[in-house]
Amino acid sequence: MLLPSQGLHVSPPTVNWPFGHYDSVIISRDGNKDWPHSGLHGHDIVQLRMIFKPISGSQSLLSNMYYAYVQRFVTTSVDQHAGMHVLKRALRSTGERVGDIIPLFQIRAPAHLIPRFGQKANSQLNSHSSDELSSSFWLNKYWTKELFHACS
Repeated sequence: MLLPSQGLHVSPPTVNWPFGHYDSVIISRDGNKDWPHSGLHGHDIVQLRMIFKPISGSQSLLSNMYYAYVQRFVTTSVDQHAGMHVLKRALRSTGERVGDIIPLFQIRAPAHLIPRFGQKANSQLNSHSSDELSSSFWLNKYWTKELFHACS
């Protein structure tokens, strides 16, 4: 099935977006798992932070491909009331986010994340900061029909 093309935001901080604007996507980490038929098995949820193409003096395989620097989320549970996967940022023991460089062709689909506020929301949260200042999210399986079937 071929879905319509979609744009993804990967923008550094600006006046309007003080933390930048970075979309989340589903990537394949196992070439044997077919999205969306295999669901989240063999796939990860990541936040795109940069898309780039290496520059080299020779025409190597590396210079012909695009890559993405991504920061990973880990699935902690499934919220029984919302029916959605709960994600947290993957962090090192130092508190730094876990990142990786992947070939762009590993991106399978956009992902819609909803911040989980808990008992009390951070007073600094707004539409431009909630993706960066929140630490827990729901993977919104109700966003598209394909995502709903893959996560159900």
